[in-house]
Amino acid sequence: MLNSNVGLSKNLSLIIGGCVQIMFVIGSFFPTFSVDRVGRRAPMMWGSFGLGLCMMMVSILLSFKGTANEHATSSASVAFFFLYMLIFGASVNCIPWVYVPEILPLHARAKGTANFFVVMITPIIINRLQWTAYFISMCTNFAFVPLVYFCYPETANLTLEEIDYLSTNPEKTAVTISKELHKERKKHGHTGLAHINARGRNSSLIEYTQEKAPGFHLTGEHVEDI
Repeated sequence: MLNSNVGLSKNLSLIIGGCVQIMFVIGSFFPTFSVDRVGRRAPMMWGSFGLGLCMMMVSILLSFKGTANEHATSSASVAFFFLYMLIFGASVNCIPWVYVPEILPLHARAKGTANFFVVMITPIIINRLQWTAYFISMCTNFAFVPLVYFCYPETANLTLEEIDYLSTNPEKTAVTISKELHKERKKHGHTGLAHINARGRNSSLIEYTQEKAPGFHLTGEHVEDI
């Protein structure tokens, strides 16, 4: 990419390519320590928006190819490759690996995290479309901002029972229910589903105890204390 589109030498492209990957690692520290505090939706939205801006600037700067300003604008585009990888590592690269297992059942998780289509077509469209190919990436990244806002419920700090509850009310969207649960938790310190969580844990404990010690029975008082 840096060699064919930006016009850098092979050796310089390899060096800069390695440095760009370092930005990816640096960006990955942000979700590692803050993903449960900032949530899932916000990083995906601002990350997609930032990536779209980077792709727009790369496309604009590389569009001067064949003009007198080609060298200056192509060199300037390298900065946005660095910024792109920093934002990518801090947002939409790491978050889906946490988000997908939370909202998809086990049999669908592999398909939910698949990105083979992008990997297969990206080298082809960049070689054939040159700088205009980055406009496609720009549009897809910008499109994800409203998509995440309207269709992706926030799952940070929700229990398994609460995440299941997001899909049980046909009158409300999962996003709406998720917002209500987080407002309730912020206001009261817990949600109205707390009794469901407790009942689920107690039932599991009773079944486990009776399986291991058939002659022993937990009373309601013991269950409440646990």
